[in-house]
Amino acid sequence: MQSKRAFTIIEIVVSIVVMSGFIGAVMYLYSRSSDSFKITAWKQERTAQADLFWAHVRKALEEATNKLEFAPGMLNPTLTEEPRPLKFHPDPSAAPDGNIMAWHVSKTTIDMMAGNHATVHNTFALTREKRRIALVGVARPVFLDDVVRIEFVVSSVTRLSNNAEETVAGVVPTAVGTMLEISLTLAPPPGYIAGDLRVPMNHKFRLNVAPFSDTAPTY
Repeated sequence: MQSKRAFTIIEIVVSIVVMSGFIGAVMYLYSRSSDSFKITAWKQERTAQADLFWAHVRKALEEATNKLEFAPGMLNPTLTEEPRPLKFHPDPSAAPDGNIMAWHVSKTTIDMMAGNHATVHNTFALTREKRRIALVGVARPVFLDDVVRIEFVVSSVTRLSNNAEETVAGVVPTAVGTMLEISLTLAPPPGYIAGDLRVPMNHKFRLNVAPFSDTAPTY
């Protein structure tokens, strides 16, 4: 008569431990893979967002002008100019939510046949709302998320007596232009793996208006 072999309690416990360890290892690998995918997706999303953001910011900044106006009804018009400097917060990382930069743009149209000269004015601003930086003044919202640090480095472009230009660090009220460097640091949202990950971004711009430090920049 053939005897039937039964599992002992020890064998069952060992089997459970082995199976639990296997399942735990699989879950750990899945979790790591999922976290890695989330970080990769976050980087790709922010890269695409940054490309659009910087393209719009560059166009708007490099079009900055003082306020330009034509004398009405003249075939050969006189163009008047009022200062509209680039206003920037001296410490944007510590600034409260709201504007951290503002500037003016005047676009002129000259009609030499009828004297119907025109000027269109617009104002732009960079605003901060918690971890989001937005460009205000464009047709549709343009913004960049997960910004944890902001720095502006500003130099003044001055004109010498021989009409040559010279760049001087800091703010010079009589400057004819501004060299602006914007440095941003991005970080994943709280709770993401690699919480110490930092993505730096740095862009430089040349503006044809003077700089002006202002803790509440607006126009």
